[in-house]
Amino acid sequence: MVSVMLGYVGIVMAMVFFGSNFVIVKKFDSGDGVFFQLWMCMGIWTVGLVVNLIQGSPKFWPLAMAGGALWATGNVLCVYVIQQIGMGLGLVIWGSMAMLVGWFTGFFGLFGLQKDELAVVWLNVLGLGFALASLLTSFKVKVTHQPTEQDPNANNGEGFVVLPGSEQDSEAKLASVQGEYNNFGHVVTGPSQLTSPFSDDNNNPPHSSNNDANAAKANKLWGIVCALCAGFFFGNNFDPPTYIQQHNCHQDNKCLEEYRGASSDPLDYVFAHFCGILLMAMLIFFAYCIVKRNNPWVSPQICLPAYLSGMMWALGQVGWFMANASLGYTVAFPLAVIGPGIIGSMW
Repeated sequence: MVSVMLGYVGIVMAMVFFGSNFVIVKKFDSGDGVFFQLWMCMGIWTVGLVVNLIQGSPKFWPLAMAGGALWATGNVLCVYVIQQIGMGLGLVIWGSMAMLVGWFTGFFGLFGLQKDELAVVWLNVLGLGFALASLLTSFKVKVTHQPTEQDPNANNGEGFVVLPGSEQDSEAKLASVQGEYNNFGHVVTGPSQLTSPFSDDNNNPPHSSNNDANAAKANKLWGIVCALCAGFFFGNNFDPPTYIQQHNCHQDNKCLEEYRGASSDPLDYVFAHFCGILLMAMLIFFAYCIVKRNNPWVSPQICLPAYLSGMMWALGQVGWFMANASLGYTVAFPLAVIGPGIIGSMW
């Protein structure tokens, strides 16, 4: 009973922090999302370090890093998805995919994990159906932003950082606009930067063949594919640490010698998971800098908000770890995917 209660406490944490972490950054321009993600992941890693110290520095399992790398990869894919198919359709696709992957993994015991034990199977399936329906309705929601006053002479192009004290500093501040966020509390893009973070702007003429109907269809197809991939990564990001927990030879768990004696406490894998997030975010940013020819979009104003947003997101992820271990994927995933949207709508 105590374990179940802790699981629902974890769900509440996921709902509150995933649904609120965007509040402190929504007034800042997030650019194309890559620089924001890097600082956000630094905040995530900091929370992981604190959890690791609280847990007494348990053994570090490198396999758990793979889950974090999956999440960071899916998160950066969302930027491209928004550019190609829009926020509404993108959220429905990757949210539904993440929830279904997580639910099917727990229900059928996929990827070597144990099946969840459900007291009332039909009720759980019905709940999944309602959760999917709520995601589909989000596609019809239209978000409006109040226009911000801008200097007509301000540069609305790339939005590169202007050094403090320069003549254009005040204009750059006025050009900052509100970003867009999804139900998982991930930043996905800023409306002033609806360009792919990995496109070389110097090689793209203003009127390229992408405006043709065939190119538009191809771009939409790729956007859908990337949304499915992002959802698949989100839905599997807990699998590596869960695999270790369920193969540690404890009690009724399966037994693999390389994981014999591994901890059954999900919080003991948070730090390794978050190390994978930060490492992948760094690799993505390095690749981004190469593609941009060492001329990336950066902004000093977004650093602290992104860092704090990452810390809040990390607390939500810690709660999700707790919920997965206590309630199982089949219960935790629908609640953790849908719940933040309810909290976010209150803001």
